[in-house]
Amino acid sequence: MIKKALSSLFFGLALGAFAQRTTLEVWIMPNTPNAAEDFKALVAPFERDKGVEVKVTVLDWGVAWTKITTAATSGVGPDLTQLGTTWVGAVSAMGALEPVDEVLQTLGGQGAYLPAVWNTTRLAGAREATAVPWFSELRAFYYRTDALRAAGVNPSEMFRDWQGFEAGLDRLKASSFRDPVTGQLLAPFCTPGKNSWDVLHNAVPWIWGAGGEIVRQVGGQWRSALDEPASLQGLYFFLSLAQKGYVPKESLEKNTAQIEADFQVGKCAVFASGPWMIQRAKTPEAQGGFAGRPAARNLGVVPYPAGPKGRYTFFGGSNLALFKFSKNKAPAKELLKYLGSPEAQRRYAEMSGMLPALRSAWNAPTFQQDPLFRVFLQAAQFGRSYPGLAGWGGVENLAVQHLGMAWDLVAQGRLTEAALKDLMGQASRAINDSLR
Repeated sequence: MIKKALSSLFFGLALGAFAQRTTLEVWIMPNTPNAAEDFKALVAPFERDKGVEVKVTVLDWGVAWTKITTAATSGVGPDLTQLGTTWVGAVSAMGALEPVDEVLQTLGGQGAYLPAVWNTTRLAGAREATAVPWFSELRAFYYRTDALRAAGVNPSEMFRDWQGFEAGLDRLKASSFRDPVTGQLLAPFCTPGKNSWDVLHNAVPWIWGAGGEIVRQVGGQWRSALDEPASLQGLYFFLSLAQKGYVPKESLEKNTAQIEADFQVGKCAVFASGPWMIQRAKTPEAQGGFAGRPAARNLGVVPYPAGPKGRYTFFGGSNLALFKFSKNKAPAKELLKYLGSPEAQRRYAEMSGMLPALRSAWNAPTFQQDPLFRVFLQAAQFGRSYPGLAGWGGVENLAVQHLGMAWDLVAQGRLTEAALKDLMGQASRAINDSLR
């Protein structure tokens, strides 16, 4: 016992002495308006307590994948890096990431996270975890309470199921409600078409709600499921809402950021987005928010409506990973534990407008006392994430490409169940080839 205690003391002293001359390099993406400054403020207590300097580099999302995979293959890069949850499988498969099971056990293990979040900590089927959940992104529906009230629509009925959702959109369309400040006619539903990076994220809750999948395992082999009847049912319901005139045609040429802006200025009654919109609704326009506008004063949030096979929402976000080539693994793991802790998770969620990945962090008054944010905590129970496949990047790219073609059919008024089936058949063949 004494020997063990002395050994632990020696290790602690050695780590402390080592940490005093250690600089940890971390790559992150622009998760907050002032990404580098916010991250440095977040890790300042860690730097002070451990005597470690944390050097942060902010990578734009457009170049992050290339830089991270180059680091993984070359062995030259930072100690820690942020990974989009859908990237974990591919980078793990390169053999470049250090196992972090010890870190996750310190943070509470599997029970500390929702299944959709825990699913993102490793390559599909792998025993060892290679990523620590940092923050979660999920979607829910925002709506204008004044627009629904004017149309005589009860939100609990409209968002109960798909039939209620379409019926509510129909009543919103008939009401011709206008923004009281701008006089702008509100479209019932705004959603981007093919020109947005999250085309698949927007479609997948409807696919899952019908009982469909993007891919599924068949005889131990991952295969596309986009051309299966259930997947087609969910896709067709979602896409047909636009063809029926509930979505303005100009929305289909916009990206997600532009749709969010349209809602803020009073062009939309309903749209789907993440928890960051709650933060923006409290932020003055001069600082990039829309506080004071009718959309902020009449803001409602509700989970996705239930489909025939259940209620689902896309669950994404980002994790943190430690490269095997790091020469500072011990202090880097300590930083992972710090960033994964309830207090650090709470602080960063407040900075970013995201949801903490650690469930215990949800108990903070910041989240519990905000009725709109509590809806996202509720919606999180219906969250699902993509499988952590090594080849997921190729799968997603092909799915997005063919979903873009489907949106073209919508824009041209040529969407039919037969046309969609043919298109998703093409997508499935291409995806299956990529998975071989």
